[in-house]
Amino acid sequence: MSSRLQTVLALTNTAAIAGVLFALVSHQQSSEQELEDLRAQVRKSAASTDANQAERRAAAETAMRLWAMQAAQPSSSRAQAPAAAKAPGAAEADGAEAPDEVPPPPPMRPPPPSFEQSRARVMTAFSEEPVDSDWSGRATQTLNETLRQHLPSSSHVKALDCRSTLCRVELVHRSAADSAPFLMEGLRAWPGSIFVASEVQEGTDYVVTLIAAKEGTRPPL
Repeated sequence: MSSRLQTVLALTNTAAIAGVLFALVSHQQSSEQELEDLRAQVRKSAASTDANQAERRAAAETAMRLWAMQAAQPSSSRAQAPAAAKAPGAAEADGAEAPDEVPPPPPMRPPPPSFEQSRARVMTAFSEEPVDSDWSGRATQTLNETLRQHLPSSSHVKALDCRSTLCRVELVHRSAADSAPFLMEGLRAWPGSIFVASEVQEGTDYVVTLIAAKEGTRPPL
């Protein structure tokens, strides 16, 4: 082999070795760059995680402080807080009218007394009433005249008793048909009110009991 060929081969081997070394160096530099980039990403991720944790920690501490402040307030203050949050004219500003106050329902009235209750009251009041001789005499005379003028011929007065404001009258009719017209027309001359206490058939007699009240008074129904 000539010296020139040996020189060419030597140069070729040297270039090949230099290329390999260059490739190795380039690969090593690329690997180191990639490793450095990876380390930077890890540091950035760690910093982001720390920042998120710090934000969450700060939000949690703020919520705890707000809860502690609300817990320290009286219950009445917390109950009034929602109402105070809205200004008095906020409803009108929003276009909504404030609801009118609903008045309380009227008190319940007791039911009216039954006829039996009214009858018992009137008859008890008459039996307990003292006698006013002045008024009793005049009322008896007025009732006798009225009954004599309007009572049917088949009817008669069974009893007549006047006290101080009330008179008890018992009339005997042949039937209810004789009683009805008399009650409608026969007592118009009496100036006070009339209460029909009872209408009872007793054998062949139809007995009607009336309570006549003094003018300006009413039976205690």
